[in-house]
Amino acid sequence: MRAAADPAAGITTELDGEAPAFGDAVLAELTGDEAAAREGFERVLASQDVPAALAARAALHLAQMESRAGKSRHALDLVVRAEALAPSDPVVIDGVAQLRAAAVAASGAGDIRGPRVGTALTGVEPAVAEQFAAAERALDAVHKLRPRPLIEALSSSIRLKEAVTEDVVAKYRAVAEHGGTALVAGHYRAGSLYHDLALGLLFELPPELDPNVAAGLRRTLRGRALAYLHKAVTEYKASLAAEPHPDAELWRLAAETDLHAAESVLGEGK
Repeated sequence: MRAAADPAAGITTELDGEAPAFGDAVLAELTGDEAAAREGFERVLASQDVPAALAARAALHLAQMESRAGKSRHALDLVVRAEALAPSDPVVIDGVAQLRAAAVAASGAGDIRGPRVGTALTGVEPAVAEQFAAAERALDAVHKLRPRPLIEALSSSIRLKEAVTEDVVAKYRAVAEHGGTALVAGHYRAGSLYHDLALGLLFELPPELDPNVAAGLRRTLRGRALAYLHKAVTEYKASLAAEPHPDAELWRLAAETDLHAAESVLGEGK
């Protein structure tokens, strides 16, 4: 059995003076103190004073933690950051490959960003709740779409997913027009669709593809993926622009979390 990539591999004591939090976080993870480990890795990743390679390892540790917790979408956000920080680091490359495979498997099992699909919209008129429920059913169908492994059919299957995504985004925007909780939830779901489409273009290509072909496709699709991430940010901000309301708190929290993740990937976060 192949051993999982160790993001701490190759980190020498020379780095400890620059980022002792990394060593402390690794030790905490090894001894089962996940809360302390997470706090340490997040501190390293947020620091401006550590080498890019070390920040990438911290992002990879956090991605592995998210993946183990079943949060593969958030794990992919961190994978994108790790890869951007240290694209030539062999440990990062190996870890990214393993996490990508885990994310593809999880997406097939129904992993979806934010509140579970089918979450009822409360505090709205029955007709609006049903309109949202219909959009939720369409969302579930979008996440079941997979690029076809045959290179001849791959481009058309990607275009199909883009088109279907835009169609479901329109459904959620129509819900958002009702304002209040519907606005918060509708724009959040629209943002999550764009967010997941962006990551899907980069990380959910068919595993049957030749690695060199897949790498070339990711380079080609990167511009489109970044454009979708910008659209996600716009939708998340629209979600958070509404007046706070108790019925919308779950959706606001999801929007805040995923806005931060998307902006971090784009380099726009504070």
